[in-house]
Amino acid sequence: MSNTRASVTALLRPFAEQNDGTLDYHGLHGFLTALTIRPAELTEQERNEHIFDGAVTLPDATARELNQLIAHMQSTIDRGFNDEDEGFTLSCEAELEDHDDDALASWCTGFMVAHFINEQDWFVADEQEVCELLLPVMLASGLFDDEPEFQEMLKDDRLTEDMCSQIPEVLMELYLMFNAPEEKKSSLGKRR
Repeated sequence: MSNTRASVTALLRPFAEQNDGTLDYHGLHGFLTALTIRPAELTEQERNEHIFDGAVTLPDATARELNQLIAHMQSTIDRGFNDEDEGFTLSCEAELEDHDDDALASWCTGFMVAHFINEQDWFVADEQEVCELLLPVMLASGLFDDEPEFQEMLKDDRLTEDMCSQIPEVLMELYLMFNAPEEKKSSLGKRR
């Protein structure tokens, strides 16, 4: 994955220098994870507008390279959700850091960007459960820090750390909720 990370970083860096809303490697991984859990019908142009935070015209070679990297990353993410031995892993540690270069916040922001694309589709099954499962990702993204309930949670370092550590498990639950066959879902429900 390190070759993919280096390639993605090199490809996105010039765009990030022009627009700080461009997703970085971790943000792109989070974005693709959300699209793997709950796919959205996007054209390549629409997808790129979300990745680059606005309209962008990519040279043909860059567009081809980006498409190949995204296909590889998404395949790896999907394989992780379906690999019982190794399981899904984030592209970074599941902990918030104290400095501006926070990989988990970037990852969670990318996830939320993709979530907002088809937000209503996430809540068709069990809105309350999905909201509860998304809470750690929302908290770590930093996008909701101005809301009083998130400010309260962020004051409690132990709670914040615990919620962030649960993100990989929460993502697996969301993936199974939307992608598991019915018989697997019913056995999953019995274990809770």
